[in-house]
Amino acid sequence: MNIKAIASIAAVAAISLGTVLPATAAEGTINGYRVNVLDSGSYDKADSITVWGPQGIETITVTCAPFDWKSHGANTAEFVDSIANAWCF
Repeated sequence: MNIKAIASIAAVAAISLGTVLPATAAEGTINGYRVNVLDSGSYDKADSITVWGPQGIETITVTCAPFDWKSHGANTAEFVDSIANAWCF
């Protein structure tokens, strides 16, 4: 199960309890790198990921369906794609 799916399950549980969560912020790791994530709660809305990568801080905006991402920082496209893929899939 991917990281986004786990976050979405938690959001659905909260909604079923009557809590409305427009976006969920979380800290953790993806592929061993420290991240802060602002999860939109939807696969077709953009999520924001800040990752402390090998070349410094990278800010990634990713939509999981359809899969698309944009980023700002000094890390390689391959690194960013690996983080975005791990988040979505």
